[in-house]
Amino acid sequence: MENFSKNMMFAEICAQPGVFGHLIQKYINDGKILMDFPLKFSEIKFVASGSSYNCARLGQKFFENVAKIKASFEYSSEFNSNPERPIDSDVLYFFISQSGKTHDTKCALDLVKSKGGRTFALVNNNDSYIYNTCEFKMDIEAGVEKSIAATKSFTGGVLCLWLIALYIAQNKGFDVSQHLFLLKNVEADIDFVIKNVKNIDEAASLLSGLKAFPVVGYGYNYVIAKEGALKIKETSYIDVNAYPTGEFLHGHTAILNENSVILEVFTSSMGGFEAKTLDKIKRDYSPKIVAITDIEPDCEKFLNCGEGLKPYKHAFLTVQFKKFDDEILRILALIVVLQLLALNIAQKLGRNVDKPIGLNKVVGEG
Repeated sequence: MENFSKNMMFAEICAQPGVFGHLIQKYINDGKILMDFPLKFSEIKFVASGSSYNCARLGQKFFENVAKIKASFEYSSEFNSNPERPIDSDVLYFFISQSGKTHDTKCALDLVKSKGGRTFALVNNNDSYIYNTCEFKMDIEAGVEKSIAATKSFTGGVLCLWLIALYIAQNKGFDVSQHLFLLKNVEADIDFVIKNVKNIDEAASLLSGLKAFPVVGYGYNYVIAKEGALKIKETSYIDVNAYPTGEFLHGHTAILNENSVILEVFTSSMGGFEAKTLDKIKRDYSPKIVAITDIEPDCEKFLNCGEGLKPYKHAFLTVQFKKFDDEILRILALIVVLQLLALNIAQKLGRNVDKPIGLNKVVGEG
């Protein structure tokens, strides 16, 4: 990791455990989540762009799977494309922006406010238009992010959304105590991941030599694959695109041959369908597969499930990180590993990760 010590992106990756620890200390007290979040809504509508959109997509899954509340998501720019849309008073319009100034998100917020909609802001800047304009708000409190690539503001936002989902579930009478217990050591857990990823340098060496490659993932991991692809694209200028693992079989495999490389993202929460799909891709198209996973080679879950379901069988190279029992810890760990991979690839290509060519934070008041 010594080669990374002089850029802001690596410093901000390493700052993430402290951000998580701060959020846990602030919002969890005596086995309960305490926060100010409006509960009287039948539906949540996420509106965001860029990395914040990927954050929103994870939030949608958290709210539906954990909080059992209807949730949807839309790009800010696409939201603005329909100015005649009805705004429902029973929907909470949830705007995510690291800067709190993202132009298309600001325009979407103005559209909702002009029609009397209820609004919530999740931002990393409590002195910003979006934060100050929304009726309800939450500060990610990750500190100023100086590198172009969203790192700590992204994962901080993801953890905030998880805590909000748990808060809603808690107030519906669901038992969330086990989730809260497993979060107690999140700061040390993710710090360990940052310092102990296996084979990341080897994976970066292989991927940095490519002009393009796909990333595939399933469920939560597909959204994380999208964020990882964006990080690699904006820091290394490689044409990386993410696909749902199953959907990749529907036409997208046309890009594959024996010289192809696929980056696969999967974790110990994977099921038989996902494992069979990964095996079919390998069997039918023979690409080199770089696997990012927390599954250990001798994992009992996969030892006796047949050759086709052994996730390590098909990998050309495996980037492995520590396995955790709770979903949010797996999610945060996987995001951090992809951030490190993106940084490592960019470094091997000699890119300036803090000031990528032609890329600025998309902000503005105009």
